[in-house]
Amino acid sequence: MIEFPAVLDDLMMAQQPILKHTKEIFGYELLFRGKDAHNASVSDGEVATSQVLVNLCIGLTKLESQLRKPFFVNMTTELMLSDAFFPIAPDTVYIEIIEGQVLTPDFVEAVKKWRAAGYRFALDDYQFNADYEALLPWVSIIKVDVLETPPNERLEEIKALKAKGLTLLAEKVEDSAMFEQCKLLGFDLFQGYFLQRPEIITGKKIDSATHSAIELVNALQDDNISIESVTSLVERNPKLSYQLLRILNSPVCGISKTVTSIKEAVIFLGLTQLKKWALLITLTSSTSQPKALLKVLLTRARCCQLLAEHARSTTSDSAFMVGLLSGIDAVFNVEKSIVLSQIALDQIARNAILSHSGEWGAYLKQTLDCEEQNWESIATMTSAERATLNHAFLDAMLWSENVMQSIT
Repeated sequence: MIEFPAVLDDLMMAQQPILKHTKEIFGYELLFRGKDAHNASVSDGEVATSQVLVNLCIGLTKLESQLRKPFFVNMTTELMLSDAFFPIAPDTVYIEIIEGQVLTPDFVEAVKKWRAAGYRFALDDYQFNADYEALLPWVSIIKVDVLETPPNERLEEIKALKAKGLTLLAEKVEDSAMFEQCKLLGFDLFQGYFLQRPEIITGKKIDSATHSAIELVNALQDDNISIESVTSLVERNPKLSYQLLRILNSPVCGISKTVTSIKEAVIFLGLTQLKKWALLITLTSSTSQPKALLKVLLTRARCCQLLAEHARSTTSDSAFMVGLLSGIDAVFNVEKSIVLSQIALDQIARNAILSHSGEWGAYLKQTLDCEEQNWESIATMTSAERATLNHAFLDAMLWSENVMQSIT
């Protein structure tokens, strides 16, 4: 696991990306949680200011330089009214003004000052309240909770905001229908679970390309399959062979010797690792889904693997597979139970995916809690468990970014 500064222990990362209308990743949201994982507020404003400052300067800048995406960060009133976040590069973050913020004259002046210094602001959970009009000239992005505030009921207000040159972000977009509606209404950015929740057509048949991919996945689940058989299977698919060689030649695999053939890759990497990578690339080669979804699943898989490794489990590769296949329904747009029934998974892995049971299911559940910002569940963990989960998740985000650059 990558060594992150200890100050990142309380900076919980939300995997849920912020997307452009093309479904490319625009940025990520970060939520600061201290000892009370339910709330962002803390009793000592000065301590909170110092802690967030260190997190931002040490943690975010390092992450942003590798992910090359801006972060959205909720700021406390104390931090906004201080000079604390002056060292942070303005293009690293969007500062979120949270809902319910008391708009005192001092607060508005602070926003103006930081905006003049180049910092960008997002107004969170905007409910078209006239009280916030004074802030609009200094804000770049308006975030609208489309579950709480249906956008089709605010057409004129949306047009007025667009006319001011503001960027509109639809948050809590739960399905593809809402995504398409928000696009038509003029929203520019989107946040929600619509990527991970496919449009399911009950009884949908799996197409031939997907069927071929699943055949290869099944073959790779056979513990007794030989290196020669795996090599032969991979070599039958030119695209798979090319992508596998690309990723094996990349730093993410840690192989010091350049490989020039699938056979050589098998020898250097070993059958277990080759099966994992072949499974990964089979999925990425057999879907028309946006890259953002694949990055979500890669992060999920790697986080499960790192949690297993931290627990000194001997089955970390199986934990990776469980994490990766947990979103296979979204990849193929087929009901999860149907597509899993056609993959040669043992019952323990299948149960881990479907009901989060067993050791692998526990790793998957923790990863999903972080991904979905399930603070109630996270609050039941010890501080050490939260720190382990947070570090694993941040590590997994960086790792998946490197993998996506290698295979796409």
